[in-house]
Amino acid sequence: MEGAIEFIAVGFRFLLAALFLVAGLSKLRKRQQFERAVRGYGLLPGRFAPAVASGLPPLEIAAGVLLALGAATTAVATVLLVLLGVFTLAVAVNLARGRQIDCGCFGAGIPRAITWATVARNVGLAAMAATVALAAPRALALDSLFLDGGTASHSDGFAALIASSAGLAVVALALETSRLRAVTRRTAQVTA
Repeated sequence: MEGAIEFIAVGFRFLLAALFLVAGLSKLRKRQQFERAVRGYGLLPGRFAPAVASGLPPLEIAAGVLLALGAATTAVATVLLVLLGVFTLAVAVNLARGRQIDCGCFGAGIPRAITWATVARNVGLAAMAATVALAAPRALALDSLFLDGGTASHSDGFAALIASSAGLAVVALALETSRLRAVTRRTAQVTA
């Protein structure tokens, strides 16, 4: 049973890593639109919206990278659990007020109105983050090299290195894709 939980927790770790990398990169690309989405929730004084819009995307990206690498897994999953709790509360409060606002969950490119399904999704993601935090999976993780008192086998270290390289490759690919899209848009605007 313990092996099954480890396997599930590793899957959740990689899923959360990918999700938060994509969310953070999307918000970073369209920071002004994301700032409008933050303001739309109406839960913070307006002067804090720029700080949230500037600070949240790098935090999500860092969390995604660290989870992909399996570094500080328990701490990062706990931070994501808290963030997801805050996000869920913000959505629920606005829904209870009868407001239909842009979620801002993955940036602000395509407006996505909040619904109770958004709350359910966030609760599911929070459950995943809690599972990762509690299980602290060491498979395919840099944590296995440093937190097991150096008892991790060489194959564990090699697997963690491969997983880390793959995670970094995904981040690099996402950044390059984003850059190429921006160049293509600028080229299209110049030629139009």
